[in-house]
Amino acid sequence: TLASVCQGIQHITSALPYAEASKHTRQLFWGTVCATWLLTFVRQRGRRNFSIVDRVWPLFPVVLAAQWVNESRDSLFAAHEGAACAAQCKAIVGVVLVTVWGLRLCYNSVRRGDYNVGAEDYRWVHVRASIDRILPQCSAVRWAVWELFNIVFVSGFQLALLYLIAVPLHMLVRYPGVVARGTGNMAADKWSCAEVSLAALMAALLVLEAVADQQMYEFRQRKQQNKLTRAEAQAGFVHTGLWRYSRHPNVLCEQAFWAVLCVFCSMATGTDLGSLDNVYLLAGPVLLIALMWASVQLTESISRAKYPMYRAYMMQTSRLIPWKPWSNAQVINQAHAKL
Repeated sequence: TLASVCQGIQHITSALPYAEASKHTRQLFWGTVCATWLLTFVRQRGRRNFSIVDRVWPLFPVVLAAQWVNESRDSLFAAHEGAACAAQCKAIVGVVLVTVWGLRLCYNSVRRGDYNVGAEDYRWVHVRASIDRILPQCSAVRWAVWELFNIVFVSGFQLALLYLIAVPLHMLVRYPGVVARGTGNMAADKWSCAEVSLAALMAALLVLEAVADQQMYEFRQRKQQNKLTRAEAQAGFVHTGLWRYSRHPNVLCEQAFWAVLCVFCSMATGTDLGSLDNVYLLAGPVLLIALMWASVQLTESISRAKYPMYRAYMMQTSRLIPWKPWSNAQVINQAHAKL
């Protein structure tokens, strides 16, 4: 039953350091899961909409961060000295970076129209078609399987993933109180070079992701207004700027931001990521990379079918890691090498 599953998850999380959730956090999580699932039954423009979680995606980690800050406000905003003061500053930096990530992504979603009534990610049409092809013709079975997929993956898994990528921040926010009680790393009374570098890297990743999204947004605006250059019109998709060196620069920055945040929080709290007791901290970034890899696969399969020149773009441009585009001669040589 659902109650048994909830009790099992609560038992598991209560055994993990820093991962135990307060009553309010559990209510927030399960309430959001149920709400996003139930809202898919509300018809928008005559049909169900399965992009509810997509609208929650930028905001849920920010709301979790606000909840954890509120729970730790006495220690987080108290006057500290030495190691506790350093831990306090690192926690504030982590919260600010996650908040900027969420608000910036939310702004980008708003201007794209993702929050408009009836707006739905175009990929859902293909996901539904793929699932329908493998399901039996019995309408009752198709409905049951789809709703199971809806609540388990669309709502449950994706929100659990957002919780997992934010868990290291929970550890970081609680740490000033741990140090103030004399049970943390009392020797770490200042920022290390590695911690400063990681914080700067996260800020840089936020800027690069914003630049990539801005370039995509401007391309779409020019496309709607029929103001594309000849090369852009022939291609039909953005392939300049950051997109010249990576086919998905925004996805790369998204993945890297949460992976670096995990390392930053672990380093700032003296947590050994190599220990089996702390391996759960890596679950979020690893699952995020797996989910986005599958999402990129789907996106590129749609683009290949829609844009004839996309295959050539794939041959010349790195998928994620920015790299110098291959020349036509290099692509031809590579093709010959595979024969």
